[in-house]
Amino acid sequence: MAVRRIVAIVLPQLACELVKQRGPVSPSGKAPLAVIIGGDEERRAALAAGAEREPQAPAAVIDVVDDEARRYGVRPGQKVVEAAALVAHLAIHRVTFAEIDAALGRVAEVALGLGATAAIQLGEQGGSRAGASRSGASRASRAGERAASEARSPWGDGPYDTVWLDITGASHLVGGEEALLDELGERVAALGHRARLAIADGPRLAQALARFGALDGGRGDDALIAPPGKGAQAIGPLPVQALPVEREVASFLVRLGVLRVEDLARLPRAQVAARLGPRTTEVMELLAGRDPVPLLPFEVPRLIEEEVLFDEPVENAESLLFVLRGMTSRIASRLSARGEACGRLNVAIAYDRSIARLRLGDREDDAALLLEDEERGPSLRFHVDMPVPLSDAGDLLRPIKAKLERIELAAPAVGVHLIASRIARARQVQLDLSRDRSVDPDSLPALLAELSAEIGAERVGVLEIADAHRPEARSRLVPVADEAAAARSSAAARARAAAERAAAEQGAGAEGAEQPAPEPARLLAQPIPLGRVGRGAIVAVDRHLYAIERLSFVMRIDAVEWWTPTPASRDYARAWLVSGAPSGRAPRLGELRPSRDGASSSSCGEAWIYVDRATGEAFLQGWCE
Repeated sequence: MAVRRIVAIVLPQLACELVKQRGPVSPSGKAPLAVIIGGDEERRAALAAGAEREPQAPAAVIDVVDDEARRYGVRPGQKVVEAAALVAHLAIHRVTFAEIDAALGRVAEVALGLGATAAIQLGEQGGSRAGASRSGASRASRAGERAASEARSPWGDGPYDTVWLDITGASHLVGGEEALLDELGERVAALGHRARLAIADGPRLAQALARFGALDGGRGDDALIAPPGKGAQAIGPLPVQALPVEREVASFLVRLGVLRVEDLARLPRAQVAARLGPRTTEVMELLAGRDPVPLLPFEVPRLIEEEVLFDEPVENAESLLFVLRGMTSRIASRLSARGEACGRLNVAIAYDRSIARLRLGDREDDAALLLEDEERGPSLRFHVDMPVPLSDAGDLLRPIKAKLERIELAAPAVGVHLIASRIARARQVQLDLSRDRSVDPDSLPALLAELSAEIGAERVGVLEIADAHRPEARSRLVPVADEAAAARSSAAARARAAAERAAAEQGAGAEGAEQPAPEPARLLAQPIPLGRVGRGAIVAVDRHLYAIERLSFVMRIDAVEWWTPTPASRDYARAWLVSGAPSGRAPRLGELRPSRDGASSSSCGEAWIYVDRATGEAFLQGWCE
């Protein structure tokens, strides 16, 4: 039986990193940072009420500080008023439990590509269903039941900074455990997080090793590996705080001179058990190198959602694009781990409630995009469709940027919500070893997505040959639904064209065979009425007068689409339009200078016209070469 191997991914600065992903933490951007964890409902209520920044109570307790604040002496557990007395320019922000859960879920999602099971919570030892049910409940929903000391405790319910991954029997697929940790570290770094990684025989052993283990300077990364069956020896040099004991118990052991785990393991078992409190069984198991605690599997959501709430309102598109760049990067990492791509991005920009209502009467052009939501208040919502599902971060951002640059915000934004929907399997492109360089298969789909956002999805597609008698109906623009549909359409068009060429060549060889009718080089969007025409008639095109030098009959279509209310009966012809040019001279292609509406303003040209047989009126439909 294979030895159980668990990776612990500890994110020591997770709360600070989430704050920095929203934007600058202060006007200068270099202030030390302290974070308070919790207050989900209070923070949303303050931002929804239109507060420029959520007020922090002086008695609130700091949970996490960054390295800059630690240099000034700020420590977790201090009150806000005490920390502000030490550092006058300290930036204090709040991170909700929902944001913590969402960030850990993202890490678990990208880690699943390297292991069988990922978890952000642990079950009860022994697999108790009651304990698993309590641990599996959303931490955000139980935020009000938690005391502030629990959120800062290294064990129990907090801190919430660890993701576990079961890699039993899977590490050899990527070249071993060291290679797996390197790959896992790169994936977590792509999400914008700094992680400490460790592998051991159980989740608590790996977590203790990742949190408190001394890093090997030779490796150059934040990773530690305990050999199989050597968990007790691996955690021996760690401080006693690495064990799941309360702070008071750890402080008592330190005062007794028991500084390390191996010092505690050498003491008599009966005396140690009397001092460890309610977690005696767990601690004794860890001292023996056994860690049978099960993982609660993380369920990957079908839709990928990213949400960022701003402490200070944002009023320009540049700041929103900065935030959206990070959001699309995280979505791309999650899609890559799944092996999937998305076909639509739904964007919701939450407005400041009071200012949006004040300005709504003067901004009628935004009324169609402005929607009221009970939770987020007024928001600007739009979506971007991808002609082909994409998964690259840059490709996902480009159509959003093209769309957002054409929209003016009606009010300051207090948050952004991004949803990736229409999830599909990503295309697998075979490596090309026959050439020095290969073409990026996503370059054209990314360009189509950007054009769709810029000019509209209904104006972007591929031309498809249609079976029709009228020249203007022989091609139509169809959307690029997917690569397979485009390939089928292209194959059908090539087959039809090959059949027509073969028929033309066969007919040309037959004596007296009818030659195919010539086709116009360019058709106008709307035919231009010319009235009744004949040789020598004067017609007006684009405010210019032309004389028809000669007409050449091409073909006749009679009662085409007779089942419709407007059947077509037409005579098609080529007409020489002359205006001041010598008679009989052939027109040159350079003389055809189309105007804005498609008509020609040249002095001589060959036009494609048709005569409606029902009315006798002629129409200019295009130009010939």
